[in-house]
Amino acid sequence: MSFASLHFLIFILLYLFLINIFKKNWKFISIIFSLFFYSYWRLILCLLLVFSVLQTYTIGYLVYNNKNSKTYLITGVITSLIILFIFKYFNFFISDLANIDLKNTIFSKIILPIGISFYTFQSISYLIDIYKKKIKPTNLKNLFIFIIFFPQLVAGPIVRARKLIPQIERGIKINFNNYKKGLMLILWGYFLKLCVSNNLDAYVSSVYNFIGESNTPTLFVTAIFYSFLIYADFCGYSLIAIGILKMLGFNIPANFLTPYFSTNLTEFWRRWHISLSKFLRDYLYIPLGGNKNGFINTLRNIIIVMTIGGLWHGASLNFILWGFLHGIFLSIERIFNKININLNIPIIGIIYVFLLVTILWIPFSISNFNDLIVFINIFNLKDILNFSQIIEKFYVVQNLLLIFILIVLDMVFSKKNLVKIKNNYFLLGFTFIFILGLIITFGIFDEKKFIYFQF
Repeated sequence: MSFASLHFLIFILLYLFLINIFKKNWKFISIIFSLFFYSYWRLILCLLLVFSVLQTYTIGYLVYNNKNSKTYLITGVITSLIILFIFKYFNFFISDLANIDLKNTIFSKIILPIGISFYTFQSISYLIDIYKKKIKPTNLKNLFIFIIFFPQLVAGPIVRARKLIPQIERGIKINFNNYKKGLMLILWGYFLKLCVSNNLDAYVSSVYNFIGESNTPTLFVTAIFYSFLIYADFCGYSLIAIGILKMLGFNIPANFLTPYFSTNLTEFWRRWHISLSKFLRDYLYIPLGGNKNGFINTLRNIIIVMTIGGLWHGASLNFILWGFLHGIFLSIERIFNKININLNIPIIGIIYVFLLVTILWIPFSISNFNDLIVFINIFNLKDILNFSQIIEKFYVVQNLLLIFILIVLDMVFSKKNLVKIKNNYFLLGFTFIFILGLIITFGIFDEKKFIYFQF
């Protein structure tokens, strides 16, 4: 069930109605609604989701109550990663890389469960936090909500157990102030998805689906559009998820902080998909040694972590290449910092980061490696500014207008300004009407899935 669907609107209104009527039973209602939400894609995969929760609950109890806690922790983490590997990566490594034919076998029928990467990481963070004595095991009902709660089940944000579980144990806080905050975030999220993401996606898909028939200026514009497409799509989802949780009184940190205003790539990764960046830092980069074992090992760790981060996004050489290249350029920045070369020049830095990230999005955005080769063969820097060749100029102009609105509103809707808007009923009403007007004017209501649902 997509957030951008009429079914979800009915679903969320019914959910909010029931938990307002039966506040004491909100956990039971939330679990039932979350399972229904997930089963909307494929009922059988709910069994895997429930197994993941039960396995995490059991291992968490054993980690906390036994002397051999490290053994149980390793068992729990490996079990979770094996499940993730089988459903997400087995066919890629065996069929694509090892070139073993899996047709007419049980493995050819493996279906990728939506959101498996996200709820696997949530489970692992819970076990590690118990092992490090940062939290105590919670009861099964609370753990179900932590792992499968529908607002952030299929695409995050990845919330730490020590941040969310205490809030779940405390219970919901439904009041007018929380509804105001939540609705503002949700409305802004829907603008990003329905207006910016869906319009850009229509153009990007029309080009990348027939990439061999394109030309350099069109590919250049499409690559720029994809940078804003994936930002609007994923940031939009995150805002809707955070907004729903805010309406219930849960405080979830922002997942994006205007990343395209970064002046270097390191800063970009502090402001882009923040929950994943912090997870990789705390649970992979630091355990590998971080920056404590010499400069060369630090660079190695950066490249390893970013390559694994690329693989986390999907079983594809393109994702691995995307992550690896980010690791390389982050390492180059470290080298420049080491020799005291300052790259943090405000305007130039912002342009540099945006162009670099846009180039690196190209293997991420193209579905397979062969199409990436076609892209590279077609692209010619001499023709890049020959805008007369651009396909469907009207839609290009419309999308540029939406991007301009997005950039302006991203600057206006800073955290400080949002507080002012929330506390002023005139500004609040004007903001609601203005964004609704944009959604009605530019929105594409075709229930397109969010990009990160596939991860």
